[in-house]
Amino acid sequence: IFPSPVGGMVGLLTDVRQSCGQCWQETGDVIYLLGMGSDLIGSDTQETSELITLGGSEYLATVHHQVTGQPPKVDDALEKKVQAVCREGIAKGWIRSAHDSSEGGLAIALAESCIGSHRGATVQLAIDSTTSHRWDRVLFGEGGARIIVSIAPDHKAAWEAHLTQSLGQHWEKLGSVGASKQSLQITTSDGVELVNVGVGEMGDRWSTAIDRRMAQ
Repeated sequence: IFPSPVGGMVGLLTDVRQSCGQCWQETGDVIYLLGMGSDLIGSDTQETSELITLGGSEYLATVHHQVTGQPPKVDDALEKKVQAVCREGIAKGWIRSAHDSSEGGLAIALAESCIGSHRGATVQLAIDSTTSHRWDRVLFGEGGARIIVSIAPDHKAAWEAHLTQSLGQHWEKLGSVGASKQSLQITTSDGVELVNVGVGEMGDRWSTAIDRRMAQ
């Protein structure tokens, strides 16, 4: 978050087998968002507007060339719950990939998981197009306590029961992992397309970003 300094941390993993990366692993895996889901953001209450915001975001800086606004507040209790659920899901072998949704927001985190795996994803958000939303905030709003995970379909029932018990309403089923070299598709619950971009195109924009910036 501009203009904050960057802090680094080191953790200890007692069993290296209980780890996972941020990229999709298998076609057909189910994608979930832990923490503040799109339906909660779409409700635009005082709580959600402070926790997920465009203030100080990469979206404002990149698209609108503005470094302004209040950064998101931190919900310590929710952060602790989300982190615990994620760690337990990895330890039990349910979670195949896990990626924070912070810098750039939900859409960028999904794109990064696609780029790293060369696999697409089909995502349907839990809000429809008929209500008034700031779609840039839904897609690119930043905040803590949000992790995108993917799991094998065989674990879906046990995983969702665990989510309901541990996180209540603070989780959302997003969609599924696509095949190699497909696109990232993000739609509303009533089928309106918000994003449809190929993995190859996303990968090219990512891998050549420094060259393009230096050329300017």
